[in-house]
Amino acid sequence: MHPNLLDQLEVFLAVAETGSFSGAAKRLGRAVSAVSYAITNLESELRVEVFDRSGYKPELTGAGRAVLSDAEIIFRRVDRLKARTAALRERAEVELSIVADAEFDVSTLARAAGLFHQEMPHVGLRFSTDHAENILARIGEGQAQIGILGLFSGFKGKKLDGREIAAWPKRIVAAPFHPLAKLNAPFPLIALDDHRQIVLAAHEKEASSLDYKVHTTDFWIADGQGMMLALLREGLGWAFAIEHMVADDIARGQLVALRCSGVNNPPLQRFAAVWAVKTPPGPAAQHFVDCLAGTGHRIGELQPRY
Repeated sequence: MHPNLLDQLEVFLAVAETGSFSGAAKRLGRAVSAVSYAITNLESELRVEVFDRSGYKPELTGAGRAVLSDAEIIFRRVDRLKARTAALRERAEVELSIVADAEFDVSTLARAAGLFHQEMPHVGLRFSTDHAENILARIGEGQAQIGILGLFSGFKGKKLDGREIAAWPKRIVAAPFHPLAKLNAPFPLIALDDHRQIVLAAHEKEASSLDYKVHTTDFWIADGQGMMLALLREGLGWAFAIEHMVADDIARGQLVALRCSGVNNPPLQRFAAVWAVKTPPGPAAQHFVDCLAGTGHRIGELQPRY
């Protein structure tokens, strides 16, 4: 292997991400000629052409796209190595900053915090809630150490690590006096389109998709679980809600689980704890994630069934 291969790959990534040799040179603080020289040497070492230079801007070739994928993996591992060795030098954590998805059950978060406090009472905890895109940005910018968010299609986590902490069934629910609740037999999926859906703000972007979990004909946006439940209790719509989070409302008769023939198995809402690759969790953060995963999965196993 060429002794400068990692450096050449770093230059290659910079060109691919900025879209030009000059952009890469600016990012890396090098001359454009040095960037071009590194790419030429990389192509010579790998014996493939990674960029098509015939146009105004360099374009990745088929081989270049394959190399890009491998290069991203290599540097992800390099970042992990650097972070782990840094963590070995400085392991003291005095406070953890945790930001949770607006849809995540805060009582689960509180129970995990109680378990954590029993083992590490000296570590302070700072909690906040936000929506998925903001959580990703805050983790990336170092404003929070641990993010808790729902896993969704299109999730981009190249610079993140994490683990699943919960997989909770969802049910279609509405007030008992809602028109859908008055139907005796299980109704077809298309019947949902005739009635307003209450959607959490975190899922607003899903409204443009064909996923049956968000219907596009008529929906209202709620900024959190509390607002969503209040609207449901007033009979102002129906919603997909995490099962255990509406169990008390169903038990009190304020909400009912609707029977839809088009949804035979309840969809699962999966949540993960995530962190930046460059700043992996230390002992305290790792213990908190363990407490959270244990609490989240226990709740999933003890779901009431309606």
